[in-house]
Formats: sequence, C-alpha cells, structure tokens
Amino acid sequence: MTAPRISVLVATADRPALLAGCLESLSASRFAEAEVLVLDQSGMEPMWPSIDGDGPLVRYIRCPRRGKSAALNLGVQEARGPWLAFTDDDCRVAADWLEVIDRTAGESGTGSVLTGRVVAGRQEEAAVRAPSLRESERGITYRSPGFQDVLFGNNMAIPTELLRSVGCFDEDLGPGTAAPAAEDNDLGYRLLRAGIPIRYQPRMVVTHRSWRSGPAQVRVFHGYGVGQGAFYAKHVRRGDLHMAARMARNMWDTGRDLSGAILLRRRQDVQATRAFAAGLISGFLRSIWSGNGGRAGAATLRGET
Repeated sequence: MTAPRISVLVATADRPALLAGCLESLSASRFAEAEVLVLDQSGMEPMWPSIDGDGPLVRYIRCPRRGKSAALNLGVQEARGPWLAFTDDDCRVAADWLEVIDRTAGESGTGSVLTGRVVAGRQEEAAVRAPSLRESERGITYRSPGFQDVLFGNNMAIPTELLRSVGCFDEDLGPGTAAPAAEDNDLGYRLLRAGIPIRYQPRMVVTHRSWRSGPAQVRVFHGYGVGQGAFYAKHVRRGDLHMAARMARNMWDTGRDLSGAILLRRRQDVQATRAFAAGLISGFLRSIWSGNGGRAGAATLRGET
C-alpha cells in the first residue's frame, strides 16, 4: 500500500479480547487507504488477534513506556498518514467511520480537528451502561474554550502536522499514570487556546462497549475525577483563572448531580458521582501541591513554557 491517508491509533494494555472487537469493527471498513497502529503496553507477551477481511493494514507496535499518552505519542511519531484518527480498544467504530472522517477532513481542511458521536453499546452480562458518551445529533464547531470538554479521545481525528506542531499528549495525564484520565480534555483545551476549531460531526460514530460491572465503573469514575482535577491544576498553576473557574463549576455541578441521584435513589449513580467528586478534589490538590504534570508530549503549546 502507498502512504495511507488516515492513520488510526489504538492504545491497549492487557485487554486482547476487547482489542479484537475494536479491530474487527475496523476490518469491516471499505476504506482501503488507512493503517491501524496498535500501540501495545501489555505486561506479558501479547496475544495479538488475527484480523480477517479487506480493511486497513494493521501494524502492531510494542511500547516500552507505560501510559496511554506515552503510547499515543509514540504512535504519532510512527504514523504515516496526514490525518490521525483515534479510538479506544473497548470501542467499535461504525462501518463508515473512516469514510466520514476522510470526507469531513476534505471539507474542513487541515486547520481544524474532528470529533463525533459516542454511543453506549448494549449492556454485556452483568455490566452497567458505558460512560463518556456524546449523543447529540446536531453538528457544531467550537472555536474557543468554554466550560465543557468537547474533544473525545475515543472518537477524534487530527491533522498529523497540526498535532505535532501544537503539542502531543501530556504524558502525566491519562490511563497508566497517577492521573488516569483527561489527556484528551487537556489536548482539546490547548487546541482551542491556540485558535484551532474543533468540529463535532454527528455522522462520525463510535460505540463505547458497556462491559464493566458496577463496582469497576465506580473505580473508573474515581480515576476520571483524579485526572480531571490534575488537568485543572496543571493550568491553574500557570495562572489560568478560567481553569480555576472550571474547577469550581465542576464541583458545583457534581454536587447537584449527586443530590439528584440521592433523591431519585439511583444507587449506581450515587456511588459513581461520589467517587468522581473525591477523585476531582484529590487530583487537583495533589497536583497543586506536588507540581506534577504539564509535559505536553513531544512539543509544547506555542508561546507556553
């Protein structure tokens, strides 16, 4: 195959069954001008799934460093396509996902970033509904930072050179680190601050599998909180008052959500929201006190030290 038009990056660690489902969905694509980079950080020798079909070429790359952000940064270096597409190993992409990205990229040009719908898969066995969803059917373009995170790491596409120039993923954030989330939120915020629009395209669809049990999902929400708090603290330490306001707003919204879940007696939601709140506070304070965080991958935001 000649140089691909899209390089798909999938970071994974010790989840071969989930990875197989993700790759199976990618193999159903009719878009031939793509490659898939599986960035594997498994502790043991991986059992890489064999993929049938005429879909994109799959390249397996062993990552020496632990952490999703470190793996993705390695993938950015290794990618050959002018566009990078990202999804997670516990997601399944729509059959036309790559076609939609390619078509929208052609319309948008190389000066903007794409993200799309993330819907919940059916609940598997004793699992609860998947988190981190974006289900709006209305397209929108974001041009400046607000009070919500608008870039979803399990469904996004970015021009390769744009990402390399603005700065890749902060390797102190994300799964596999002490702040196991918000690496995509941090990237989205830095992109918007740099004046790069983020376009939400509802036809760009990924399904987030509902595979975790209730207790496992509570632990995930705690990690989400820790990562989000560390993300806020990273920018607050640099004098960013907007991020201080976002931290306060997030605490207020979380308290409101917790009150609602208690009143409605939604036990799972109560536990998950409490876990998120505890993680948010601890992640913020720990990052403020320690000064950890802030490595924006291989490059840094323009004008930022």
